[in-house]
Amino acid sequence: MRSELERVLLTAIAVVSAAPAQNVTVPASMQGVEGGGGTNIPFGSSLACRYQCIYDAGELPWVGPRVITGISLRADNNTPGTTMPAKGFLEVSLLMSTTYRSAATASDTFAENYGTDATWVVQNMLMQLPAQPAVLVGPRPANIPFPFAVPWAYGLTPASTTLPPPSNLLIEIWIHSQPSGAYRMDNLGSCTAPTSTFGNVGPACAVPVTAPAVPTPVALTTDVSMQAGSGFAWHVEHAPPSVPFLVALSLSNTGNLLGIPGLPLPVPLFDPANPSTLPPLLAALQWPAPDCWLNIDPATTLGGLSDAAGLGSVSGTLPPGSQYVGTTIHAQAIVLAPTANPLRLITSLGRSSTVCGPLDVARIHQFYSATTSPPPPPPATGTVQYGVGMIFEVQ
Repeated sequence: MRSELERVLLTAIAVVSAAPAQNVTVPASMQGVEGGGGTNIPFGSSLACRYQCIYDAGELPWVGPRVITGISLRADNNTPGTTMPAKGFLEVSLLMSTTYRSAATASDTFAENYGTDATWVVQNMLMQLPAQPAVLVGPRPANIPFPFAVPWAYGLTPASTTLPPPSNLLIEIWIHSQPSGAYRMDNLGSCTAPTSTFGNVGPACAVPVTAPAVPTPVALTTDVSMQAGSGFAWHVEHAPPSVPFLVALSLSNTGNLLGIPGLPLPVPLFDPANPSTLPPLLAALQWPAPDCWLNIDPATTLGGLSDAAGLGSVSGTLPPGSQYVGTTIHAQAIVLAPTANPLRLITSLGRSSTVCGPLDVARIHQFYSATTSPPPPPPATGTVQYGVGMIFEVQ
């Protein structure tokens, strides 16, 4: 009896405290920001769909208990100035739950992600996805409403159990049926990685060409998006044809080469006072490379081979986890060039790229056919995708 009284009391307190709350966007960082990854999942098909999203607590725009009376989804606006026709009618249900699963540990079995307070707040509702007018700047309004039959309280599980406070939010949508037709939702997806160049390279650090042509130093470029848990590539241009190259990587572009105090970065592979020789501390190289510099102290390298046009790429997979967002990786190309200088190596400017995502959100979904009679049960498992999920407002 006591725990039930506590639950009622805390629910009442939460309702009162939530009364003046305004609509807020989930994830919090997407307030007024387009998601960048529009998708036809789950509404752009004629199939039924089971669709679940997990949001880690750090992505929520509130702290502590909150009573939720409905949510509203945002349609995609990755192509500003375009319209989207309405789609209907759909039969949908919606479940809300806290969960001790995180986005990174989401199970492909839907039910394994539920918390003890999993509640169907919308059941077999017929709805129409509204037509979307052209919006020239920013995201569309969150105008696809899911009003709850009864309010649902986030964060009250400890009032009736001995479990620790819930940390993460789960939303599941069952589309029991929908007509054919595309309908794209605003969705977390790719992000643009901040980049910069650093260090030195001179005009002589290039593949020789016949005058009056001007030699072009090796260039190092990168993919546009850099997300934790995803692949990322570095691209070499203006290399000699069909030669090996290295892309050196480091988490810093400062300090000393090999920890030697007399070799602060960037380090010339020649003696600036006499380019035809090496500085004393690099005498072990035996031959100089005029105008070429080491702009980082390599922690590791990736190897590749240029093609007939002098182009090449190498790639790697970044470790998953939002703790890596904001980490900057510094890189430099070192290319074999037998005719360029006595050292037979040329180098590029340094290139820095910063991990820009993803957020701590996960999507689990599975389409299925529900046209038989009686319709089959929804699938028990789906495909898990980290850093992907719908963007919505909470009422």
